[in-house]
Amino acid sequence: MMATQGIAQETGGPLPDLGVAKQVVTTCAYCGVGCGVRLNIDANDRILWVDDRPTNPSSQGMLCVKGRFGLTFVNHEDRLTTPLIRRPSADGGSVLEPASWDEALDYVAEKLVEHRGSFAMLTSAKATNEDGYVLQKLARLLMQTNNIDHCTRLCHSPSVEAMLRQLGSGATSNSYEDFDNAGCLMVVGSDTSSNHPVIASRLRRAIDERGARLIVVNPKRIDLCDYADYFLRPNPGTDVALFNGLAKVVIDEGLADGAFIASRTEGFEAFRASLAGYTPDYVESVTGVAAADIRGAARLFARPPKPRGPDVDPSRPYGGSCLLWGMGVTQHTCGTDNAYSLLNLALVTGQVGRPGNGVSPLRGQNNVQGCGDAGCIPDNLPGYQGLGDANRSKFEKAWGLPLPGERGLRATEMFEEAAQGNLECMYVTGENPLLSEPYIHHAEEAVKNLKFLVVQDIFPNETTQYAHVVLPAASFAEKEGTFTNSERRVQRVRKAIEPPGVSRPDWDITADLARRIARRLELPVDQFAWRSAAAVFDEMASLTPILGGISHERLDALGDEAIQWPCPTPDHPGTKRLYDETFAVGKAPFVPVEQGPPAAELPSQRFPLILNTGRILYHWHGGTITRRARTLLARAPELQVAINPQDAARYDVKEGEDIVVYSRRGELAGKALLTEAMRAGEIFIPFVKLRDANANYLTNAVYDPKSRIPEYKVCAVRIEKPGAPQAWRRGRRGAGAKERA
Repeated sequence: MMATQGIAQETGGPLPDLGVAKQVVTTCAYCGVGCGVRLNIDANDRILWVDDRPTNPSSQGMLCVKGRFGLTFVNHEDRLTTPLIRRPSADGGSVLEPASWDEALDYVAEKLVEHRGSFAMLTSAKATNEDGYVLQKLARLLMQTNNIDHCTRLCHSPSVEAMLRQLGSGATSNSYEDFDNAGCLMVVGSDTSSNHPVIASRLRRAIDERGARLIVVNPKRIDLCDYADYFLRPNPGTDVALFNGLAKVVIDEGLADGAFIASRTEGFEAFRASLAGYTPDYVESVTGVAAADIRGAARLFARPPKPRGPDVDPSRPYGGSCLLWGMGVTQHTCGTDNAYSLLNLALVTGQVGRPGNGVSPLRGQNNVQGCGDAGCIPDNLPGYQGLGDANRSKFEKAWGLPLPGERGLRATEMFEEAAQGNLECMYVTGENPLLSEPYIHHAEEAVKNLKFLVVQDIFPNETTQYAHVVLPAASFAEKEGTFTNSERRVQRVRKAIEPPGVSRPDWDITADLARRIARRLELPVDQFAWRSAAAVFDEMASLTPILGGISHERLDALGDEAIQWPCPTPDHPGTKRLYDETFAVGKAPFVPVEQGPPAAELPSQRFPLILNTGRILYHWHGGTITRRARTLLARAPELQVAINPQDAARYDVKEGEDIVVYSRRGELAGKALLTEAMRAGEIFIPFVKLRDANANYLTNAVYDPKSRIPEYKVCAVRIEKPGAPQAWRRGRRGAGAKERA
């Protein structure tokens, strides 16, 4: 109501007669940009349309197609509206049937207590900070486990791993306004125009209006290449060699920031020595990127021009460089080493901690940053406070019980343990691992092996098909709370409509469940007795120094401006930029890394093509939400396989023709999309599931040993026409001994 009254005052009178009963300002539920939106609601609690928010500093009045036309999923008829319990069916199988909240939660509480020693929790980066905090508290306090994780494991866990070690925080160092004021922008492994369109618009504006220069690093040609000074197109899996090569040019040509290195870093000489072999010519032989382009890009990144306009750093004779990267860098078996090589380049050039520069992993889902902040990770308490004795003691004093000190299972490890019979019970909230896990058939076997599975979500999905209990949650438009975007900005989420049926906010469901578990364990229930999401946030802030000065009340008073953490006290303005003077680790260490094998799975005669995966503009991740937004689905109703025309001619494939893609693990059907965006020998398939086809039926369940992220980006495949003879067998007489699947 407060938000509605505020809009009425803003518009200067009664709402226009367009069927709008109320307008509520909230935050978009798609990517990590954190765009401000205003929902226009009719008298039947349906979203009529969505307006942008010119006063929101993250989006500045811009919205992408998903934010403007894709939020109608909230009112879709498929919404879960009542708890469901799996019961025996007449045909000897089982079926999910409606149940009351009391019956469902009592049953779940009973089973979680039964499996207390073999339990894991997968939380949601689409849910609020408050939801995540309550979930991790249930896992740690009542289930006595740190087996808790979320989708950062599948997108930016290598970035977090590397940034925590080298900088002391796994978050973006700068603000979006630094993109506006940069002299050079380097975008690595991100199709920004599709994945973060509002950020892409800000980058283009910086180029057009402020004279910023652009370097794009991507094996796939993307829209931003039209604006790029340098398009570096490395062979898949060779990023370490490329960034080592860029750093060597910087050092050899005297472009390193010597004062910054001397005062704010350590380990430089060992890093310099590790680069001895990475000459531009050698790097060209590994990556396929021309030596001249390597030299030119290194010079531009290290010595960018000053942007036009007054908002430049007067202390430097040249402009700053912002380094942005996406999952094209991280979703590899060498993802953490890739992230180290990026940070090494930023450190050797001094491009972090000043206006107009910084390091920015572009976060995927709307609250992936906040989910980690709230403690939904296996090796840190809320606020990235480690599991050591001192930190645990603080939480134990506040929560009243001892807490586990051992690092828990990561998300990918949970499914491996389930497959081996070592994990019996899982609680999955707002995620669909049977679309997001690599090698889906293997993930299905792991889930089938669980003795008890609870799924809490807003829609039925591939994972609910195997659940013993399904709990209906409220969407972002039906609850109060906060999201934290990629620039660490904590923004309000406001209730605009009532949840359908008897669905409830995630934090409320989990708190109710926790009280029932506590009673069975003969523990006090007052640790889960919050009356509002605001009260949950207050408790989280009281234990989390980076959020200590933030509250719902303060955010409401600030309106669109919101607050960027760290914000330790109520009078602190928030922090636009990290590391202005110091790093949280003291001196930032250089971490030498070597280029290893380019991929876990290389092309062969049977599988001669390399598959790359990612997102597309009109769909989000697996498509559980966007497939239920009619406008978006109409623009992209079928799965398209992007193929270079040379490969299409080689396999006699025409535009729009049905094709089948095979890997060693599975197959899928799609439509051919002929495009020069792909190099010959490489194809691209989006993550989204359309017509029962999804890229992760093909991808490989091998992992980065440091962060345990799966290899999503390099996978050997072949393409064929449906029903056609297997072309790879032709001319292979006697070759079977050389090629085994």
